Amino acid sequence: MKHLLLSLAIAAALPAQAQQQTLARIAAQPAVKQALAYIETNEATTQKNMLAINAIPAPTFAEAARARDYEQRLKAAGLADVHIDEAGNVLGTHKGAGNGPTVVLAAHLDTVYPATSDLTVREKDGRLYAPGIADNGRSLAAMLTIVYALREAGVQTEGDVLFVANVGEEGLGDLKGVKHLFKQRKDIKAFIGLEPALGADGDPVTYIGTGSRRFKVTIHGPGGHSYEGFGLPSAVHAAGRVIARIDEIRVPAQPKVTFNVGVVQGGQSVNSIAAEASLLIDIRSADATLLAKVEQQIKDAIQQGVRETNQRWNSQAITAEVTLIGDRPAGQMPADAVVVRTALAAAKVQGRAPLLDTPHSTDANLPMSLGIPAITMSGGGASGGYHSEKLEWWAPQHAHTGPQNVLLTLLGLVGVRGLDAPLAK
Repeated sequence: MKHLLLSLAIAAALPAQAQQQTLARIAAQPAVKQALAYIETNEATTQKNMLAINAIPAPTFAEAARARDYEQRLKAAGLADVHIDEAGNVLGTHKGAGNGPTVVLAAHLDTVYPATSDLTVREKDGRLYAPGIADNGRSLAAMLTIVYALREAGVQTEGDVLFVANVGEEGLGDLKGVKHLFKQRKDIKAFIGLEPALGADGDPVTYIGTGSRRFKVTIHGPGGHSYEGFGLPSAVHAAGRVIARIDEIRVPAQPKVTFNVGVVQGGQSVNSIAAEASLLIDIRSADATLLAKVEQQIKDAIQQGVRETNQRWNSQAITAEVTLIGDRPAGQMPADAVVVRTALAAAKVQGRAPLLDTPHSTDANLPMSLGIPAITMSGGGASGGYHSEKLEWWAPQHAHTGPQNVLLTLLGLVGVRGLDAPLAK
């Protein structure tokens, strides 16, 4: 998961002069300069908050304790209307003058790790190791620092900034939090999600959302004793044939599409013919048409495996039930979209390289698919080892630059009072 500094893409997507000029004026405004300086000066506090937040277990579907803690942090930071909604998201608003759009800054609460995971932080070679520290403890802490920077510097915006710590981004959470958010709120005009920098130097901007479809396949059979009932078809044997047929599917390298049988379960005992087996399947691509095509190929492979098992044992007893358990829509912003150009300009006016990232699956997928301007940005620092309990790490390399870029992007989109009209329409 390395970012891609595409010379041709960057040449085509370099910030337009208008965005650069607007953000240069905003960055020079005294209160904004103070806010940007606050982020750098208080990086040690951001890291302290990161460790405290990450010490609270927050598996997908069990984020409540971390949500309650974050709710109190947002209240202490002075946001308006801080509350936890029906889905479990934590929301709070930086109120503007009422002359601009509502722009969301979001970071997900949940992690891929079970509640029993050891969250003790280990330090080695300048890196901090702990489950979830990068994805997404750092982003939650960075978002909190941005809230304080706006307050302490007294930055007045034209529109509202809605801060959201959302549930259900990881795994089978299926973007639960942002799906609920966009069902409830029809006033959101732009969206920025915060994620780790994906192991890269710099702070790349993700503007392409990799879609995914996830299925549970349950294979049913008659079951029986392995000796007395020999000759009856086994659901586990059928699962093996299904996996083999899926494995034979060929997909193009570009546009990229992937498939994976990630979990296999079934059987009762070593001397039982399995009456049931199940598979969890993940399919991904940023190309929605190709995603649908490979989905159908996999469904065909499932039926082929079932037919072959029944033929092998001269039976019709094996059946397969396919259930959709995850649907993350693919999405893409044009490289010259205002929200993308604004984020690139935020880096450029501060003397940093404007970087575009490769496609990823994040909360921004959902607003992209709805036609709402959306990107994902870095919470700052370097990181790696994602979704690996022993290997996930975060390091404080130029850690303040990520939140600074995000703050300046937000201000460009929402507008600074008495200075510039919002770039988000």
